[in-house]
Parts: sequence; C-alpha cells; structure tokens
Amino acid sequence: MSDKSDKIETIENAGVVEIRGTRAQRFKRHCGRRWWIYLIATLLVILALVLGIIFGAIPKIAQDSVNDSTLQVDDLAITNPSNERFTLSMNSTAHSHAPVSAHFSPQTFEMYLPPAEGEQIVPFMTLNVDRLDIKDTLTINVTDVVTEILDKPAYDEFSTQVLNNEKLSLGIRSNPEVNVGAIKFKVDYQKTVELKGLNGLKGIELYNPEILDEPLEDGTNMITDGMIPNPSSFTLQVGDLTVDIAVGPQKLGWSVVKDLTLYPGENRVKIYNHITPALLEIPIFLASLQAPNTNITLTANSTVFNGEHIEWLEKPLRDAPPVIAVLNPQ
Repeated sequence: MSDKSDKIETIENAGVVEIRGTRAQRFKRHCGRRWWIYLIATLLVILALVLGIIFGAIPKIAQDSVNDSTLQVDDLAITNPSNERFTLSMNSTAHSHAPVSAHFSPQTFEMYLPPAEGEQIVPFMTLNVDRLDIKDTLTINVTDVVTEILDKPAYDEFSTQVLNNEKLSLGIRSNPEVNVGAIKFKVDYQKTVELKGLNGLKGIELYNPEILDEPLEDGTNMITDGMIPNPSSFTLQVGDLTVDIAVGPQKLGWSVVKDLTLYPGENRVKIYNHITPALLEIPIFLASLQAPNTNITLTANSTVFNGEHIEWLEKPLRDAPPVIAVLNPQ
C-alpha cells in the first residue's frame, strides 16, 4: 500500500511542466495574440507619412517650383483710356519645372512698381486670369479686360515710366490655389519683369510738308507725314495728341495727331498742323520746310480720348522734356 501512495505523491509533486520555448517563439505567440495592435500602428505610421507628403512635401515642392520659375511679358496693351479705368490685354510666357500634373485655379494678378527698401507694395491694377494647366512652358494670355485704376498716384508713376523711360520694372503677384488631383493648397507667386518703355518718344521723323491752299474746317493749314517710334512691347491708345511746335526759339503753332494708337515698332501717322498764318508768307520759313534735317521742337500739350483729357497720359507728356523731331531726315 505504501508503494502505491509513493507513486501517487510523486505524480502530484511533478506539477505542471512550463513550456518556455525560444525568444522568437515567444514573440510569435505574442504577435499572434495582439496582431491587430501592430496592424493599427503600422497603418498610423503609413498615414502619417502620406499626410506628411501631402501637406508638407508636395506644397513645398510646388512653392520651390514657383520660386524658380521665370515670367516674360511678351506684350501689353492699354486701350480705351479714361481717368478711372482702361482696357487691358497681356500676353506672357512662364517657364518652370512642373514635377507633377497640376493646375492653377482662377486667380487675380496684382501689378505694381517694385517699392524702395522699407516701403510697402502699392498695387495700381489687377488682372483676372482663368484656370491654367501647369506645364514647363505656360502661356498666359488675357484679352480686352476692363481694368480699374486702384491707386492713381501709383498708376501715374507707372505711366510716367512707360512713356519716358528706356526700361522699367513691373511687379506681379498673386496667391493662387494649386490643384494636384483632389489635393488643394495655396502658393505665393511674386515676380518682377523688366520691360522696355517708349523712351520719351525719341526719334520722331517728319516728311512731306504740304501747305494747304485753303485751311480745313478745324483750322489745319499744313499736313505732314510722320513716323513715331515705339521701341517697347506696349500698345498704348492715346487719342488726339496735341503738341506745340517750334524751330529753335521761333514758335510755329501747334499740331495734332488724331486717334493715335502707338503700336510696337514704327507708327506712320498724319499730322495736322496749325501754323501761324504770317509765317506762311515768309520765304525763309517756306524754304526751311524743304531743307533736310531740320530740327522741330515738340512740346506735349494735351491728350484727349472720347472728349476726356486723360490725366495719366497728359501730365507725364507735358512734364517731360521737349522732343526733337527731324523734318526731312537724310
């Protein structure tokens, strides 16, 4: 009986055998029980990376591409002028590296003269632009948009530089929305472009002076042909341009170029002159009309379009130095 009791005791004292296994086996069993925790953690890490790319990397890449891009204004037309507004057309080309397929939503360009250091930007006009597909070479063409003059002093200064300077700088900025698929974000667009101005209308030439037997109804008694150069990329509608004319200190009268629009290049015009009648009786004056390379001094007086004096054209022209035109250039 004692032998049987000993066996039973031995079995009872053996207890439960603990199966530990290797570390890899223990980790495998742990993952098997908690796999859903690791799946969620992995998905959260992937989501964080994707969101970081979407909201960090992609906007930064787009902004860097915008910063590195260049803008060239090919031509700019200002027509139908008034003292409050005008019609604006612009053709321009932007060059950039487009790393992804995207487009700009409709945006508004603000235009301004680059300010001196420490001064604020003062936009003087805006230009609304439709949706633009982003490409390495992007054309931005806008035609016949009625544009309000936002700040008259700033626009007067712009007009002065356009008319009188050989070159000028124009600032353009916007805050467009970039669309990359369903992702949308804003970028800052700000560029300064260099433009050629009209250079004070230097280089005017006059030809074929014709004294009329009978003055026209408006008093015109001499007509000449003229060439007004425009070395810029601007098209500028002026209207009726009136100038005082003289040879040296001798005043001759005044002249009108009617319905003047200055296109880039050489502009051929008719000039309607109101010469002081007494001068037409002086042989020396009559002979000077046929002499080669006679310098005629032109001093701007007024610009009128649709019966309105256009101040932002008239004042810069009147304040500018007189222009020397050459009669019968050879």
